[in-house]
Amino acid sequence: MSLPGNDAELERRHVNLRFTIGIDTGGTFTDISVLDEDGTVIAGKAPTTPADLTQGIFNALSHAAGQLELSFEQLIGDVRVLRFSGTTATNALLTRSGDLIGMITTSGFEDTLAIGRANTSWAGLGEADLRRVHRHLAPEPLVPRSMIRGVEERVDADGAEIVPLNEEQVAIAVDELVAAGARAIAVCLLWSIRSGNHEREVRRIISERHLDLAVHCSHEIAAAVGEYERFSTTVIDAYVSPALTRFLANFRGRLQEAGFAGELLIAQADGGALHIEDARPVFTLHSGPAGGVIASRGAGAQLGRENVVTTDVGGTSFDVGLVADGKWIYAREPRLGPHHLSVPMIEVASIGAGGGSIAWVDDVNILHVGPRSAGSTPGPACYGRGGTEATVTDADLLLGYLDPMTFLGGRMQLHQAAAETAIERLAEQVGLEPIETAAGIFAIANAHMGDLLARQVVARGYDPRDFTVFAYGGAGPMHSAFYAADAGAAEVIVPAHAGTFSSLGVATAPILHTARSHTFAEMPAAAAELNRVLGELEERVVSALEKDGVPDERRDVNYVLEMRYGMQVHTLRLPIPHKVYEQPDVDAIAELFDRAYERLYGAGSGFPAAGRFITGYLVEGYGRVPVPQAHGGADGTGDLGRASVGDREVYFGGGFVSTSIFRYELLEPGDLVSGPAIIEGDSTTVVVPPGCSGAIDSHRNVRLTGLDAVAEAVESPLTTAA
Repeated sequence: MSLPGNDAELERRHVNLRFTIGIDTGGTFTDISVLDEDGTVIAGKAPTTPADLTQGIFNALSHAAGQLELSFEQLIGDVRVLRFSGTTATNALLTRSGDLIGMITTSGFEDTLAIGRANTSWAGLGEADLRRVHRHLAPEPLVPRSMIRGVEERVDADGAEIVPLNEEQVAIAVDELVAAGARAIAVCLLWSIRSGNHEREVRRIISERHLDLAVHCSHEIAAAVGEYERFSTTVIDAYVSPALTRFLANFRGRLQEAGFAGELLIAQADGGALHIEDARPVFTLHSGPAGGVIASRGAGAQLGRENVVTTDVGGTSFDVGLVADGKWIYAREPRLGPHHLSVPMIEVASIGAGGGSIAWVDDVNILHVGPRSAGSTPGPACYGRGGTEATVTDADLLLGYLDPMTFLGGRMQLHQAAAETAIERLAEQVGLEPIETAAGIFAIANAHMGDLLARQVVARGYDPRDFTVFAYGGAGPMHSAFYAADAGAAEVIVPAHAGTFSSLGVATAPILHTARSHTFAEMPAAAAELNRVLGELEERVVSALEKDGVPDERRDVNYVLEMRYGMQVHTLRLPIPHKVYEQPDVDAIAELFDRAYERLYGAGSGFPAAGRFITGYLVEGYGRVPVPQAHGGADGTGDLGRASVGDREVYFGGGFVSTSIFRYELLEPGDLVSGPAIIEGDSTTVVVPPGCSGAIDSHRNVRLTGLDAVAEAVESPLTTAA
């Protein structure tokens, strides 16, 4: 799948291409950010088309092209770099619709995936299901037991060969798996992280017998201790790979047909992006939500906010991430649904509380919201596409937060009558008026969001009052004042282009290569050994960056240790300075670890007497993307009349209130909007409750303050009764 354009003329043309594009394909909408050389951002948005994701992407690109007064083909032909984040791999995993795969492992360890861990039966369950955990069984492994073969081999924990690889058994095993229909093979041998020689030999044998069969080796994909997590990660990589490969081949082919001649990269959940030839499918899982965290860190640095809570309310989910001290935070035990992973992944917690989340009544007439979603097809009832179940968006419409004529900048009309019918059905069941039921849906959704926000901050040892909430996604700015106030935050920043903000993070994601090595060394380690291992890993990532054409001045290298106390099994990720270490520097790492541990778990929680151990070395090589800085706009006059589009009745504090409506695109830096007010934009709506204010800054962000006044505005018959 090579890109066209190897001749000198196309290379010359590529230098002059001017657009960088980020794509975030969500469950309901596909978002596009187009960056030009001057730092201008043009947003595109269109409904996601699940049956053919490329069509939804092309529709969103066409929307952006129209704003640039270009044709779709003209825009595509002028793209230097396109970075893509999609849901193909994630959907294949969560819906278990990946291809049939086989697995080859060390004899005696064929049941590792089935045995799992103690928490395998409840990992990924929501709170309601956790109360009934005894009813749940561990999910079936992605690779059936009949598709797993054990072969004789053994390497010990130091990497020494104990039992040679039985090549004849490997040949028989792979032939049987291929005959049974395997589309890819996961190779998961014990202690391959100490020596990958046997796994490489297995791959050689497979390739000699079945040239086109994809082989996924655990020592390359998840070089970390813990065979269950390593096996699980490798199997997932193999399981989603065929579907992702087919999609990318089709996607790139259709781009090229339209005139695309630039570079195509795919976003990763670790905060970076790689050329599609270099990317591992498992690293692309959940990369869309990571884009919002990347963009939030950049915007936070621009505004002098190093502590940020990222909140993304899309059509399907509510996603929360954290940027602390200017750095995003990686998940301690990454997983997606019930599936455990052993790859670096920006921690983004999600619940089913998006605009399309369905409201429903249980068997005792209690109203609930989510986690099921109407998605983009059929979507909320008000979309008029056949949906009949009431959703959060339907409630937003009935409460006046949305204008049916200006949704998506007027490109999509909402059907108020359909929303009323859907909510009336629920109202009859709970014994309330439709508007009271809509207010209850709104309040319940906000409560779910505020609870997750607070839990994510507190779980990391921080105080929500010390963080700025960034609110984005199509519905985030509409709900943000309410869920931020519920969590105790003091301010909300609604970034410019909030409705497509995650795609902006995808567009600006750095190229990122990570090299990893397992060890088990007690601190203080020898400085020479630390320098040797980190130096070898650095050579690997620098070589990869050189291959990608990243110049010296745009390279950053980070050192990270994975550490834990003795007699513990869980590790802590500890960034350390990038330098050549002397012995006193190494000794100081122990104190650095103690401080990081106690900040996370509390004063006195450390256990230095048990010893401190390094369990892994990581080196991250970043290729910074030259991102043009957008220019701040001129100060406004303070006269809001230019942006006013009238008033309408909006539900606040138990009743409807006359509320000023403003057009976001007509507001200027320095303008101050006092609540109750609503700011309508092309791709999102900002609600400013009574007592709050929204200030437009020089970058056209909206800063919401006065959140302590919001509590009175969120009362509903349901919450009051509770």
